[in-house]
Order: sequence, then structure tokens, then C-alpha cells
Amino acid sequence: MKTVLLTGASSGIGLATGLKLAREGYEVYGIGRSFDESLSYPETFHRYSCNITDTKALNKTLQTIKTGLGCPAPDILIHSAGVGLYGLQETLNPDNLQALIRTNLEAPILITTEFLGYMKQRKSGHILFISSVTAKKANTYGCAYGATKAGLLNFANSLFDETRKNNIKVTTLLPDMTKTN
Repeated sequence: MKTVLLTGASSGIGLATGLKLAREGYEVYGIGRSFDESLSYPETFHRYSCNITDTKALNKTLQTIKTGLGCPAPDILIHSAGVGLYGLQETLNPDNLQALIRTNLEAPILITTEFLGYMKQRKSGHILFISSVTAKKANTYGCAYGATKAGLLNFANSLFDETRKNNIKVTTLLPDMTKTN
């Protein structure tokens, strides 16, 4: 059975992806801020509550997931966690900006780094990044958001070049506005 580590698994695109993959026979290890326990989750959808902007908590959660996986890396790594922050740039709160950068850019880089060495060693894996159409265009009233998504796209493109000879696939999706919770 293929294993998937999925961030943003408690809502939106991440939750829909995790449920679909678990129902299709994948073993899903989902990280999210908080899960709705009134939902019916498949047996193969393992939920881990964690704020990925807290690096210590994130590292602890990743170590717990590694134990559950029974190996140092999942077959597929999906970075779906994301935060949108909109408004005139000068009106944005510095704490919210920090959370935006840590969620949309720093955490995916840290998580990828945690598993990449083993994926290279075993010469297999797939890393999927959910970026945004704003990664490739100006984003009025969302300058910082667009910058984090552009940074994520650049990281993914560079990672593709670095890992392609190790049989690791790197994919980036750039959705436009998406109706989620």
C-alpha cells in the first residue's frame, strides 16, 4: 500500500485530497490544525493535529509519523497547507505575515528536507506542491501571499532539477480561486 504524508489535511483542498486518497487505498498521514471529529474518516486516514508554524511541534509530529510509516519517508508527500492574507500591504499585521510565510513557504521546505535524503537514497518518491496561479502574476491586495506562492513554485522547480536523476517526481499545481471551507 502506498503511503502519503499530506499537510493541510483538516480542511479545504487537503481534506478532500486526503479523503479521496484514503478511499482509493492509500495510507494517508494527514497533518492539520484541528480535525472535525464528527466527520467519518476512512481507517487508512491517520490524523495528526499540529500547527506547522511551530517548528518544534512539527518536528515532533514528523518523528511520530515516521514511526507510523515504518520507514523514513512516505511514497508521496503533498504540501497542501496554505494561508491566504489579503489587503493593502501596509495594513497587514506582522504576526499574520509571519504565519503566512511560515505556512506557505517555510514549512513545505522544512518537511521536504526531512524526507528528501531517504527518497533520494531509495530512488523513488513524489513531492506535490499546491501553490497558486498568483505565483506567476502580480497579486494586487495579496502581495505577500503571491510572494510566498512564487517562492514555493521556485523551490519546487529547483527541487525538480535537483532530484530528477534520483527518480523523484516533483509536481506543482497552481489553482485559481477554489471554493473551500
